[in-house]
Amino acid sequence: DGASWGTALLAGVLALLPALVVGVLALHLAKALAESTRQKQSLMMDDELTGVNNRRQFLRVADREWSRCRRYGDDGAMLLIDIDHLRRINDNLGIRCGDAILLEVTRRVSATLRQSDVLGRFGGAELAVFLSHTDPLGALDAAERIRQQVAASPFRWEQAHVVVTVSVGVAQVHMGQTAMDSLIQESEAALKIAKEAGRNCVRTSSIVPRNSNGENAPVTRP
Repeated sequence: DGASWGTALLAGVLALLPALVVGVLALHLAKALAESTRQKQSLMMDDELTGVNNRRQFLRVADREWSRCRRYGDDGAMLLIDIDHLRRINDNLGIRCGDAILLEVTRRVSATLRQSDVLGRFGGAELAVFLSHTDPLGALDAAERIRQQVAASPFRWEQAHVVVTVSVGVAQVHMGQTAMDSLIQESEAALKIAKEAGRNCVRTSSIVPRNSNGENAPVTRP
């Protein structure tokens, strides 16, 4: 009869209820685990202080972009940026001040970049930028904009006004490079020249001319 059917239906629903509850809880747990994993992966890729790519993630992305430039003959460049005398600032005003300056320099550098550019903390007082679709002169312009942006106004720290500058080494992608490490070494060499020139300046590794096919001419070494 109707009463018996209703009782049976209720019993069936009650029997399924634990499974439904478990299913809902499992779904929520899976979502929570996925979000936790995503956050952990993000933390592994981002520099803890500045929030930009850490060195490992920057190199992974930059190597991919370097390979693409080589494969298709596109222009590309790397900027290596060093905050001048950051260690002296840490010694005189404290590490908290140095960290605040590093964070603000990163913000100012980022403000000059395109969405396609790759920014990372390379280590210590150094930031690195990979510029895709950028020829040597364009890379020098980008580096000079960064230098000017950082030096445009002093940094305020408590009651002090701190003048901060950066030195920038520029290196282009060319066919003479056998690996991404070669581009890094050239940018490091250019940065060293900038420091030796008195800092607060931009220097570049030697520009490799393109051949008649529009490709970088091979570099011949003695």
